[in-house]
Amino acid sequence: MSISFLSTNSGIISTPFVNIGGSAKCLSIGGSAAALGIANNGTGLFQAACQEKPPVADTTAFSLSLNVYPNPTRGSAMLRASGEFDANLFCIVRVVAMDGKVILGERVAMSKIKAGYQINGNAWAAGKYAVTVELMNKRYSLLLSKL
Repeated sequence: MSISFLSTNSGIISTPFVNIGGSAKCLSIGGSAAALGIANNGTGLFQAACQEKPPVADTTAFSLSLNVYPNPTRGSAMLRASGEFDANLFCIVRVVAMDGKVILGERVAMSKIKAGYQINGNAWAAGKYAVTVELMNKRYSLLLSKL
């Protein structure tokens, strides 16, 4: 059994029958040309109930305080966050030298920063470094000194 479609260049395309089903899913296709109705509600889009919605962070009670220690350091330093924030969020941690060179750039879970995120600066030259954390369209900056 196959399903035939009329293509844009007036040819006929035949494809094998596809049967997709399942519970609690947006697709449930049977026989015939049901595949044409998947996203054909006049707009070419899935119904609202089938659209994926991104997770929303709880920002009703949000406060964030960051600390990097020991400061100054001879090697590694610890970045720690405290306050009220959703620990399931991810942030971007960057360490930038004063000449603008990005030394470190990572996506890190806020749960790791809450517990204490180790920044390994053993191979860095002595000097000052900007430690930035980007979270929820905000940038938080700290200064770290390497001896």
